[in-house]
Amino acid sequence: MAFDGLVMAAVREDLNKTIIGGRIEKIYQPLAKEIILVIHKNRTKYRLLISADPGKARIHFTKTTRENPLTPPLFCMVLRKHLEGGKITGIDQPGLERILNIRVEAIDELGIPAEKILICEVMGKHSNIILVNPTTNIVLDGITRYSYATSRHREILPGRQYIPPPESEKQDPSLVTEDQFRSELWDLSHDLPIEKILLNSFDGFSPQTCREIAIRAGLEPGTGSQYLGEIELTQLWRVFKSIQEQLRSGEFQPVVCFFDDIPAAFSAISLTYYSEASCKPGSISEVIDEFYSVKERLEQFKQETANLMKTVQNEIKKARKKHSIHASNLEKADDAEKLKIFGELITANIFRIPERAKTVELENYYDPEGKTVLIPLDPRFSAAENAQLYFKRYSKSRQAGTIARNYLQETRAELDYLESVVTSAEQAENITQLEEIRSELIKEGYIKPEKTGFSRNAKKHEPQVSKPEPMKLNTKEGFEILVGRNNRQNDYLTMKLAQPNDLWLHVKDIPGSHIIIRNPLAGEIPDNVIRKAAEIAAYYSQARESSKAPVDYTLRKNVRKPKGAKPGMVIYDNQKTIIAEPKKQSVH
Repeated sequence: MAFDGLVMAAVREDLNKTIIGGRIEKIYQPLAKEIILVIHKNRTKYRLLISADPGKARIHFTKTTRENPLTPPLFCMVLRKHLEGGKITGIDQPGLERILNIRVEAIDELGIPAEKILICEVMGKHSNIILVNPTTNIVLDGITRYSYATSRHREILPGRQYIPPPESEKQDPSLVTEDQFRSELWDLSHDLPIEKILLNSFDGFSPQTCREIAIRAGLEPGTGSQYLGEIELTQLWRVFKSIQEQLRSGEFQPVVCFFDDIPAAFSAISLTYYSEASCKPGSISEVIDEFYSVKERLEQFKQETANLMKTVQNEIKKARKKHSIHASNLEKADDAEKLKIFGELITANIFRIPERAKTVELENYYDPEGKTVLIPLDPRFSAAENAQLYFKRYSKSRQAGTIARNYLQETRAELDYLESVVTSAEQAENITQLEEIRSELIKEGYIKPEKTGFSRNAKKHEPQVSKPEPMKLNTKEGFEILVGRNNRQNDYLTMKLAQPNDLWLHVKDIPGSHIIIRNPLAGEIPDNVIRKAAEIAAYYSQARESSKAPVDYTLRKNVRKPKGAKPGMVIYDNQKTIIAEPKKQSVH
């Protein structure tokens, strides 16, 4: 991506054709470094996004909506005071700088028309949005304030003189002649690649644009200037001139390009070094908006996944700790039989045990070899009382063992459930699927729900998640295969959507998706269809990275959900097992 001078020129043309004469109805500041101007013109409303975020600085029309803070930030209030209701009278760009000046005529506090300039500086970490009074050239405010302590060049503070960023000493490419172009390429160091020479010589060009010029001219990226001859210079000028003509006419060819569905670049000119299929044309605002919208969705998806995974991994850690404690308690309880034997041996030899004895050595009738056993005694009690003490301890240990065994089963089931959530989160492909998982975790008590308000009757609520929609695939044989992508979908698919004679599949003994082969006529399902469904079951499971995985299948009527079972947890019988290779693209 590159928001260079060419892109800013294309944005300038877009805005000039669209909103000159429009009025600013509303101003919002949804993020710390981002404002939205709602502009009305000719019965149409436009949302102009201006961002000074160092990594996302830009200006363009947007269709994206954001939640605004309840209390507007100070900068937003300053803009509302000076610009709301104002008429946009002009938009200009100094040369090919990444600066756009939006001139607005509004009524001041005295009811007198006054002009203000909203200056948008798109300059990486130095980006800013500044409101200036052009009559006095005084800064009214900036979205990022700083003094000379931060920048030796200028201060951006209310009441200070506005000083523009340092001017570029490069040439304006729209004014360059062929002789000047050739001279620049010949006079510079022959040790530099062509892209670097173009970047250092001409204003408004980003490395991406320079690379595009070299490639269009038939040169390999990184070609040194010492390899330029008359043919190469002619080819470079031809490409340079085509871009120059776009600059002069204002007719650009904006594109946004993707690599494996991930935004890779946007530009005011076509990018030939991306495949044609991966690039999408549009207006300059459309391509920038799509680039950042998709990028933000991917970032949000990545962050939501990380948050869910962190929550679930913490719960797994707690469950494993509980599992270890219960296992230890069960191990101790398994030694309880020894306490019973001690009590019985004391009872059988009660008259042979002297009073106040601390230990007694007795023959162990339960030992096949008839060995003796040394039994500790409490000298404060009689032999009969010591026997009763051992019986009581035995009874308590048995009870503790039963409890530990039950807890151990519950904790094991919880671990299995949490592992299934991890698999679902790892394999989720969109925000909707993550919202379903989050809703499930709220319902199960692993995430605290948000509150609706502060009234006495305010109730905790779960995110409003739409009806589960399992993935649907059709085989060339005419069968429909349904895939649950998380536990919520699994429960809906298996327990509500599937019919008794549908075929149910699940990878054996590990977390994974529930798979249903619809069988409305209750006929025979071909083996190759079952195999395809098994391959899908293996792919959408914890065995995805394995070479092969066992998959159980049975009729849906043989699948049951135990009372109180966690989401997605079922039991089944009368199953058969098939060994399948995990495959995603296994149906048509």
